[in-house]
Amino acid sequence: MPNKILTPEIIAREALMVLQNNLIMANLVHRDYDSEFVAGVGDTITIRKPAKFVAHNFTGNIVVQDAVEGKESVKLDHFRDVSFKVTSKELTLDIKNFSEQFLQPALMAIAQSIDEDILNVVAGVNNAVTATANPTNLKDIADISKMLDINKAPMSMRRLVLNPEHKYRYALTDNLSKVSYAGTGDTLRNAELGKVYSLDTYMDQNAPYSFATTPGTMTTCKVTGNVNEKKLQITDAKAATGTLKIGDGLIIDGRMYRIMKDATAASGAATDVEIDMPLHIQIDEATDAYIVTKHHSLAFHRNAIALVTRTLALPMGNKQAAVVQDNGLGVRVVYDYDTNTKTDYVSLDVLYGIKLLYPELAVKLVG
Repeated sequence: MPNKILTPEIIAREALMVLQNNLIMANLVHRDYDSEFVAGVGDTITIRKPAKFVAHNFTGNIVVQDAVEGKESVKLDHFRDVSFKVTSKELTLDIKNFSEQFLQPALMAIAQSIDEDILNVVAGVNNAVTATANPTNLKDIADISKMLDINKAPMSMRRLVLNPEHKYRYALTDNLSKVSYAGTGDTLRNAELGKVYSLDTYMDQNAPYSFATTPGTMTTCKVTGNVNEKKLQITDAKAATGTLKIGDGLIIDGRMYRIMKDATAASGAATDVEIDMPLHIQIDEATDAYIVTKHHSLAFHRNAIALVTRTLALPMGNKQAAVVQDNGLGVRVVYDYDTNTKTDYVSLDVLYGIKLLYPELAVKLVG
């Protein structure tokens, strides 16, 4: 009896499950999905914001409020793809073995990219707490929770996602050790921090920080650059003679770029600053870039940030393709065949946009 070939739909369902199991940030924020196909990458769509109401004093007559959710435009400009070669023999594996060999490493890469992109919203968060270098207590985390209290963030669904450096910095405090011991066995084994000052606390290795041993001294700057080029022009740098070191980060339009060659500003400007990836947009007018030279963690209420996913239409003329969605996420799988090399390919992709819906409901921990 011939072996059964894995179909795109079977692979898509497994891929979606693997993706959901590897996401951290994406499982903590507001998610929006619609099964309607979009025309292409870069489309702007309108989503509904979680509604807000006002509690009025009752004085004999009620005040009727429209239960209409606000609307927000979101650009679907993040398109993550992993494509790989497969043999006909590999496509006859059972789905568990195929997942272990191909889907898990592929989807882990996509999950990492999604989490990184969501955490890049730190660039748009103004509320900030400076992290203590050698904390002996949890005052920094208390200050974060206090700021959320002042900004009237709902008490439920508050999250704190810690950079690994911050996690272990605070884990050494006596108070946090007691919180951990109050958790479950899984909490201790996984070094989770539990609930701290109303915040469900997690660690994410994708939280922004500098790769440099000694980060640069530049704190703010503006950039210009040409799309698809791996260099930037820097102006309005502070300090005027500030530096950027290899591994420092620049968040530009929601993307993280890493410095590939040390740069020093002169009179606030630096030319042809090398970055690790081609610039994804054309920047003719000097635009603010968020400089990452310190460790960043992020606290937020779920409704502060939205992850919006849609799927591209299935390729015309290709019946070997499928889209599967569940719980606010969608994955597209396409089989392809290269007649020149006689090679089969499997392509997985996810299209999404990210929006800071309520900046006042987020606080970053920096330092």
